[in-house]
Amino acid sequence: MLFSSHPVTRSGFSHPVSRFQAWLVVSVLLLNAVMATIGFQSLQASRERVFSEVQTNTANLAALLELGAADSIRRIDLGLLSIVDVLESQASLGGLSDEAIEHLLQLHLARHPAVDAFRVSQRDGVLNWGKGVDPASPVSVVDRPFFSEHRAAPGAALIVAEPVMGRVSKIWVVAFTRSYRDAQGEFAGVVTAAVTLDHFTRLLSPLSLGKNGVAEIRHRSEALLTRYPPIDGRHGEPGSVGVSPGLQALLDAKVEAGFFRGAGEDGVQRIHAFRTIRDTPFMLTVAMAPVDFLTDWQREVRHTVALLLMFFLATLCAAWMLRRYWGQIRNQGLFMQTLVESLPVPFFYKDAEGRYLGCNQAFERLLGKTREEIIGKSVFDMAPVEIAQRYHEMDAALFEHPGTQTYDWVIQQPEGLRHVIFHKATFLHANGSIAGLIGGITDVTELKQVQQELQLHRDNLEALVAERTEQLKDAKEAAEAASRAKSAFLANMSHELRTPMNGIMGMIDLVWRRTGDSKARSQLLKAKQSSQHLLALINDILDISKIEAQRMTLELSPFRLQDVIDNMDGVLAHRAEEKNLRLLVAPLPHTIPDYLLGDPLRLGQVLINLVGNAVKFTNFGSVSVRFDVTDESTADILLRCEVIDTGVGVRPEDVDRLFQSFEQADSSTTRRYGGTGLGLAISRRLVELMEGRMGVESQFGSGSTFWFEVRLQKYQVLSGVAAGSTLNELPELQLRREFTGTRVLLVEDEPINSEVSCCLLEEVGLVVDLAVDGLQAVEMARQNCYSAILMDMQMPNLNGVDATRAIRADSLNQRTPILAMTANAYEEDRQACFAAGMNEHLSKPIHPEQLFAGLLKWLGKTV
Repeated sequence: MLFSSHPVTRSGFSHPVSRFQAWLVVSVLLLNAVMATIGFQSLQASRERVFSEVQTNTANLAALLELGAADSIRRIDLGLLSIVDVLESQASLGGLSDEAIEHLLQLHLARHPAVDAFRVSQRDGVLNWGKGVDPASPVSVVDRPFFSEHRAAPGAALIVAEPVMGRVSKIWVVAFTRSYRDAQGEFAGVVTAAVTLDHFTRLLSPLSLGKNGVAEIRHRSEALLTRYPPIDGRHGEPGSVGVSPGLQALLDAKVEAGFFRGAGEDGVQRIHAFRTIRDTPFMLTVAMAPVDFLTDWQREVRHTVALLLMFFLATLCAAWMLRRYWGQIRNQGLFMQTLVESLPVPFFYKDAEGRYLGCNQAFERLLGKTREEIIGKSVFDMAPVEIAQRYHEMDAALFEHPGTQTYDWVIQQPEGLRHVIFHKATFLHANGSIAGLIGGITDVTELKQVQQELQLHRDNLEALVAERTEQLKDAKEAAEAASRAKSAFLANMSHELRTPMNGIMGMIDLVWRRTGDSKARSQLLKAKQSSQHLLALINDILDISKIEAQRMTLELSPFRLQDVIDNMDGVLAHRAEEKNLRLLVAPLPHTIPDYLLGDPLRLGQVLINLVGNAVKFTNFGSVSVRFDVTDESTADILLRCEVIDTGVGVRPEDVDRLFQSFEQADSSTTRRYGGTGLGLAISRRLVELMEGRMGVESQFGSGSTFWFEVRLQKYQVLSGVAAGSTLNELPELQLRREFTGTRVLLVEDEPINSEVSCCLLEEVGLVVDLAVDGLQAVEMARQNCYSAILMDMQMPNLNGVDATRAIRADSLNQRTPILAMTANAYEEDRQACFAAGMNEHLSKPIHPEQLFAGLLKWLGKTV
């Protein structure tokens, strides 16, 4: 609440200090008790959430395992059905020869890697055909339970036996059997598919269950088929019988899926997910131990305890400060109440719900009500509904667009209608949220009467001109305000996004440089690629905004087209290799000069966007790039580039939307391929800035050809040194060799970014002094001489631009090179840095190579 809801007297603030102190103590203890309770409940909920997640994971793994096992068994059954179909269909034709049956069984054995052997017996139960069958040593299955069942009901469903030791193979197997009939429909024998228990073990082995996880597959008779991981002893042997009480309860309930908890032979508590494998006599359990997944929760316990201790200390500090400033608050309250009451105009204030919090005596006289009748009420309690609704709508508009509000109004008074002006403004809580509004009412009835008299003397033309002028002025101001707001937003977004990106990418680079673990490097490479992808998205959004605001400027510098192509190949070649695509770049025609004049960075951006899109949307085949000159004069050439792929192509109705911002040919591509839909829009606008054009020729399903044409100036190399040539030695090594022990000043307020920059600078042997804001940087520059100063722009107390001006004006480093390291990446930011006296502008996120190259350029120099 901004002010007191009632008149405040000095006696209203005369509570004894002892009562206030007692209130503070009780409040601190109560608040900490509440926070401790919340923390404990949060930890309990978090632990339950861990158990719930483990249960969900086991259920999902069990479902996936059940699907895989059922699918494997279905394929085995289809093989049996196929063999039975051939045997029965040939029965009326005299049957098959031994060689034909053996060939049939070998053919199916090759098709079903899960099956160890297919064998066929005749009605006497003797195995006559199949892998391992020796006529000299006949083996009979007539005593197997499945043989009796098939003989009693020939042609019935698949029968799966319990795991047994195979009489032919001498290994543990599970027999999948079907009977076949002769030409008269009588029982003729049994076809058996012997599946080793290793097949079921392979189904379990890919599961990631944690250190103490367990998975089992059993027969409905409780006989064990396989267990992963395996264990020694009786419980781990195939065919062993015996299940836990929890599983036995589910089996007794005859459910197809469920959960139970219990400890195994090793005493470890686990959460088990149980499922039966459909259309089979098998059941499976997947168990995970919560102890494997409680590491994060235990860390959360430690963090919570630490936070509660910090909160307790913070509340003690806050209570001390509140007691210290209590006297100031009493005096301030008296002053504010006196100010409100002394205002000659009606004054009021409301909360965010539109209820009156307070007013002055002038407002009481205006409404003809006492303060007690006003406070806590809304306009609906004070005026007719239709009038109150209009007041409420104006208040709602102000809350929707916080700030100030001024408008004319007409109110009914005993002496008649009065014209008034409402002046309103929102006020905020300390946390920045809207607390309510303050309002004052000015009576302008007499002024209105004068204005109406003057208006009668104006003709219609003047009125129309004035109206149009006012509308144009409002429109112009609104447009300028919108443009300023957008520019401010983009500048702020650029800084806010690039600053943490600099910390993320810098930390990744630091860990990369310091670790030799190949697995860690692989993981860091993936993290770096993800951060680079995110940075590309940020750059795309900022680029399209700069282009739309006509703030994009192109460089004009000499370059080799082959260097641009080589850079593209270095960026995208590995992506093409990952998809087994051929990335083909045709040799440059001799009509293209060795050196051209233009913006190689933006030209490379267009080329990488087109080729990257082609690789993304091509699943097989190739991506080809070729260049040609379609027009030439003595001063310039019209360069044409074509990117041809064998990818998915584009539908004709989607072509027009390809080059629009945030558009893709099919919204589903966002889910499948990713991307923002900005690349092609930016590329076309960059090409247009280069006085060129871009298009596409595509046939859906048969690939696409994206092309662009840009006009580039010819460039004559006047010396033997080609433009853009560099020394072979890396800047990092040259810095270590030439500038070890050199003292530099780093000015950076963000802790993570300062840590990254300090580590990189110290790794090349530089001595780093750190300033956390502009004021400290100016003071240090006045006391010490530095070889270079690395300056952030946005900092508390004094920003980088003003700090640079102060250093240039009065310090020991007036001629020291100053390099801006900032997330402010717009051209106007660069110009502001140079205008303040900086010598270089490095936009965040800053790569180590970029930082070292910038330092190498300026170290040892004066400006």
